[in-house]
Amino acid sequence: MGWAHSACAGQRLPVRTAAAAVTPSPASDLLFWAFALGSVVAAWRVFRTDSMFRAAYWLLASFIGVAGILVLLGAEFLGLVLVLMMAGEMTIMAIFMIMFMMNPAGLNPMMMVHQH
Repeated sequence: MGWAHSACAGQRLPVRTAAAAVTPSPASDLLFWAFALGSVVAAWRVFRTDSMFRAAYWLLASFIGVAGILVLLGAEFLGLVLVLMMAGEMTIMAIFMIMFMMNPAGLNPMMMVHQH
């Protein structure tokens, strides 16, 4: 653990370093691999589903898995920012996809009628 000087009376305060942020344990290893596998499976499902609405939710699930990995690695702020920004982006993207594809509720299979 590193040390930093405070502004008052020359006191030394402990500083959290990157080595102290990650404490490996069997539980954290298991969580890491669960988040990693969940992210990869969700990302794969984005391209395998035929509904735009469901694809947007699979993409959000993939981002949540990546955010979980970031939290496990000690980057809590980045994990929170990833979830908050992507959740807002995914909501807006899903709304616009449904509006422009004229697909009620976005649940029907994607048909590119305008390309025929």
